[in-house]
Amino acid sequence: MLTSKQTTLKPLLESKDGIHLTAYLVNRGDMIDLKSQLRTTIDEACEWLNAAMSPDERNKFLEPLDSLLNDDRIFIQMKGNIGIFRNEDSFRILNIPIDIEQSCQVATSFHVKPLLRWLQGDQEFLFLGLEKDSAHLYLGSQDSFKMVDSILFPEFFKVRDSLSDYMSLKAARQNKMKETETFSWVNDWILELTKNSKPNLFIAGEPSLVQSLSRSLSYKKAVKTPISNSFSKENASESAQNIRKILKAESKMSLEKALLEFRFAEEGNRVKKNIFQISKAVVQGKVRKLIVTDEINIFGKINHKSGGIAIHPYDQDHEDDCILDDLAQMVLSQGGEVIIAKRDQIPKGRPILAILEDDGLALEKTVELQYEVHQERFT
Repeated sequence: MLTSKQTTLKPLLESKDGIHLTAYLVNRGDMIDLKSQLRTTIDEACEWLNAAMSPDERNKFLEPLDSLLNDDRIFIQMKGNIGIFRNEDSFRILNIPIDIEQSCQVATSFHVKPLLRWLQGDQEFLFLGLEKDSAHLYLGSQDSFKMVDSILFPEFFKVRDSLSDYMSLKAARQNKMKETETFSWVNDWILELTKNSKPNLFIAGEPSLVQSLSRSLSYKKAVKTPISNSFSKENASESAQNIRKILKAESKMSLEKALLEFRFAEEGNRVKKNIFQISKAVVQGKVRKLIVTDEINIFGKINHKSGGIAIHPYDQDHEDDCILDDLAQMVLSQGGEVIIAKRDQIPKGRPILAILEDDGLALEKTVELQYEVHQERFT
């Protein structure tokens, strides 16, 4: 079964309590530079941990990071920037294929705004390529593309195009039944693989094959229009590039709609602007959508019972965290939606805005209508 990026990142997004170290390293392709950033991270972490751990506990906690200084293999495998996540129970290193700034934070949860921005702008997708005798399923994203599995069709697919016009009606019906049975099995194969993750599914192949599959396919996130009317394993990467363009445009459109919704909400005084009020609404589970900037951090502590917050002028200790980051994590854990945006994209340059449950549905309908009108004007 497939595992989505969101599922993979979920433990990091939901982890809380205890000491959490988050480090982001900028990968410029220079091993000396990377190790210099790692040493800086370790030095900063030592300062934060001095008040929270004994020397032995601190050394044990930082041991996986120290090991990286003497082992180039993991860094060599990393194509993009690097995220390091360490708490008392786990240690993870991730390739982060978006622009980030070098940073190190020690808090009671991981610093996840860069991860949320990555998830927001990089949709995963499935690509199914149909050949006359086989089907090939790929999993891709903006920076990766790999084959998941392949299956061979029964023998009748190999002769289906050469069948004589004089073939008996009985034989034709039998062939059709085999075809339906095979594509029904392909449908079951896809449904089984996507039990835990349901990306959009794009299809390519000879039109008659695609049409036959479409009659049996019940996967709800299948894109009806084929990405191409032909397929071979050699041209799969070309199809992947076309899919990436489509999804990139969709991500941009989705962000535009979200920003439009917050602009309408702000103009209609239907949005929470005060971070203290937002925090209380989040703790009460009343926030439907939250927008935060990842260009600044507001350090402090949140009372998870009352929603009260204490804002500090700088990161004071190992329990301080970015309040924007913490509120985003809480909204996600409650099933709400979080949008990461540049500060100049958020109405009046605010660092955070929230739409409450009561206002969310009405605003969504208004935004959908206005966005459609806007698109018609420019098409």
